[in-house]
Amino acid sequence: MPRAILTGLLWSLLTGLLLALVVGLLLYFTPLSEGLLPLLASIILALAVFGGGLQAARLAAARGFAQGMGVGLSFFLVILALGWTNAPLLLAPAAKKLGLCLLAGAMGGVAGMAGR
Repeated sequence: MPRAILTGLLWSLLTGLLLALVVGLLLYFTPLSEGLLPLLASIILALAVFGGGLQAARLAAARGFAQGMGVGLSFFLVILALGWTNAPLLLAPAAKKLGLCLLAGAMGGVAGMAGR
């Protein structure tokens, strides 16, 4: 993998962890409902991958769309590997996460090129 994609992946993972910590603290210390958790998880995922795609495109200074998609795909694969259990993979939720990762990464990559 190119250096830009790996840097974007690291950025995405760290951003996702930080956002998850903030949301966890908000849910613990405020009266927010835990029913919002699936929505908040999707928002965290999208923001983290968007930021990683943005950083990858800025670092590579070329092919922002492809850089962002690479970050999105690699982030999805890392999350899939970290969350793997012996249970069968459910296709619909996995496809939704993959689509969200690819879309957010591509948007971040395009924004990274537009912001140069």
